Amino acid sequence: MWLRFSRYVVLLAVMAIPFVAYAQTDTSSTSPYFIDSILKNKVDTAKWMKVIKATTIHKPAGKYIIVQAQKHPDKSLVFLYVTTILLLLLVFIRVMFDDFFHAILEGVTSKKKFYIFYKSKKYDSLLAVFLIYLFKIAILALVVYIGINYFQKDDFTTFHLKIFFNIWALLSIFFITKNVTEYIFNWVIGTLDIFNASFLSSLFAEFILSVLLLIVFMVYIYNTHISYGFMLTVLVLSVSVYVVFNIIRSYQLISNRLVNYKLHFFLYICAFKIIPFLILTKYILNNIV
Repeated sequence: MWLRFSRYVVLLAVMAIPFVAYAQTDTSSTSPYFIDSILKNKVDTAKWMKVIKATTIHKPAGKYIIVQAQKHPDKSLVFLYVTTILLLLLVFIRVMFDDFFHAILEGVTSKKKFYIFYKSKKYDSLLAVFLIYLFKIAILALVVYIGINYFQKDDFTTFHLKIFFNIWALLSIFFITKNVTEYIFNWVIGTLDIFNASFLSSLFAEFILSVLLLIVFMVYIYNTHISYGFMLTVLVLSVSVYVVFNIIRSYQLISNRLVNYKLHFFLYICAFKIIPFLILTKYILNNIV
């Protein structure tokens, strides 16, 4: 009986050890090979320290620091909206005056066809000429505005509506003043017929150049693979071709009847074609840029 009771007591004691025992720091001089594995490894303490190390925010940085690349700012969609509106209105006018636009394209490429269309009253639609004149100024104002931002290396993330309207108003005043002054001058000397032909030729060339430059600038704004130097080359070549074309075409239109001395033609070109644009450019650079 006692033997059976003693066995129960020993069994209960063994079962109670996990509930009352705890690990202590070993201070004995016993050989490490004979130290109890619980005291040697301290499993719970090691796991806890690992958790602390993984969650602490004050630990020193590693050897390599990974910096996330900054995202380039998105281009402003206002440029695209304004351009789309202008081009849609231009398409509408193109549909309304179909023959007029065909005559413009053929007249710009051929002096003979331009004379034929001019003499046959193809360009006598006052409404079409007036709308082309307005759209030329509007598109050219947007081109100048983009060009100013381009030379200032702007990222085109914002569209300053006030500056755009200021440029539009400035160009309107400039072209109206210039054309009225030139008209009065030719009326005084009796050359209105030649002036009208020269005015229409310049208007059509400026209109086509403005549309082409607007398309090129829009491609530059929304295509990051086009370089600054390439755009500068395209701009310089376009303006140079226009200036040369305008001078040659003006000389072709008035040389047969009125220009007895080339000096007179040169003075006329400087007074009404070159100097006004130089003054306008200087004013924009000093007061807007």
